[in-house]
Amino acid sequence: MKFKVIHFIVNPISGKGTGEKVKKRIEEIFSEHDIQIKLTGKKDDAYEFALKSVEEGAELIVSCGGDGTLSEVASALVGKEVPLAIVPIGSGNGLARHLQIPLQPEEALQLVLKSERVVEKIDCGKINDSYFFSNAGIGFDAEAVKVYAHQKQRQLLGYIKCIFLSVFKFRPVQVSLSSEEMNFNGKVMMLNISNSNCLGYGFSVAPRASLQDGKFDINLVSKCSWVVFLFWIGAGFLFNQNWGKKRKLFHTQKLNIITSADYMQMDGEYHILESKTVEISILPHSLSVLVG
Repeated sequence: MKFKVIHFIVNPISGKGTGEKVKKRIEEIFSEHDIQIKLTGKKDDAYEFALKSVEEGAELIVSCGGDGTLSEVASALVGKEVPLAIVPIGSGNGLARHLQIPLQPEEALQLVLKSERVVEKIDCGKINDSYFFSNAGIGFDAEAVKVYAHQKQRQLLGYIKCIFLSVFKFRPVQVSLSSEEMNFNGKVMMLNISNSNCLGYGFSVAPRASLQDGKFDINLVSKCSWVVFLFWIGAGFLFNQNWGKKRKLFHTQKLNIITSADYMQMDGEYHILESKTVEISILPHSLSVLVG
């Protein structure tokens, strides 16, 4: 039995207008279904639309947009039985890649259309009062995401450019970290909390991370030279090797952090920290996701 009542939440400007094309395609191929298409126009629209769709009896809610749209829709569905489907239109698509969702919108729509209700429960991360699903970070990756958010160039070349620019802007941040597995106090180049195994474009700092093991994969790189960070530890990321004494890896369900950082990244989106105290925890099997 396939889903009959499907609500699509579409960001029409995602992918340089691809979102608008996806809207038209939905209308064509789901003509025999009971559907609603809701177009976002501003921040938090996708979140509010998803909550309303649950109230309206949607059997499936489909996020059609980039990582920002996906994060809002998924946040509204944490702890609910209505499953999420993903039609990736943005650039990074870390969660979609981990779940092996087709990255071409047409193929992803066909997956929804032909679905036999293959739904999996995945873990979600919580940072203070906000959710994340793929990864979050304080330090260099947050700086790179901040730079990316303020530049016009997108896609892979945009990411490479922002990493280069971040080298000149970033300064190590102070972090006091406590967990059952490890305590740390000092300056860091990067503190990455991975729920999934992909940051975007297939790049990973935690290739063994699982969405269903009830734990985060933590990468902590303490203050070091740029040569060590970019070439030695960076090469370790590329070749899946733990090179360098400055890099520490561990797994945990919960982290308590006090930091000098003013912002962090969550699922590739830039977030200003309202508090210097950050509590991070995992919510096992708290989100239902359509995978086939």
